[in-house]
Amino acid sequence: LIYLVVAILLGSLFFGCKPRIDTMVKAEKLFIKMVDKTAGKLDLNENQKIQLERLKMDIRKNFQEGQKDKKEALLKIKEEGIKENSNLRKMTSFLQGSLQEEAKRINQAFDLMLAFQDNLNEAQKKKLTQMISDWVKKWD
Repeated sequence: LIYLVVAILLGSLFFGCKPRIDTMVKAEKLFIKMVDKTAGKLDLNENQKIQLERLKMDIRKNFQEGQKDKKEALLKIKEEGIKENSNLRKMTSFLQGSLQEEAKRINQAFDLMLAFQDNLNEAQKKKLTQMISDWVKKWD
């Protein structure tokens, strides 16, 4: 039973952990789309538009660094998995670290978006708050 579980886990690591679509790429696109859609409704001035472009660059940089970290973790998992005496705990640790890094990158993107609010005037902040409230109401 232990060998079966180890074989299933290793198989899923080799075939399942090599994502066809990188979650960092998908998250980056989602955040950029959300920022563009929201900003389009706020009637930004030129300075705010410059800050918006800076925000998008920071979001892209954040997720591109995350992609690099994830690829390195998956490479370490693969290298450990092909060893004759693979260390399952080590492989699991690499995978857990990779997932924690993804969560950290997503949280960082939210922090960047929150910091952008400092560039908005009071009317824009009020409109943004209302847009978020309306969006949350649709969750039912």
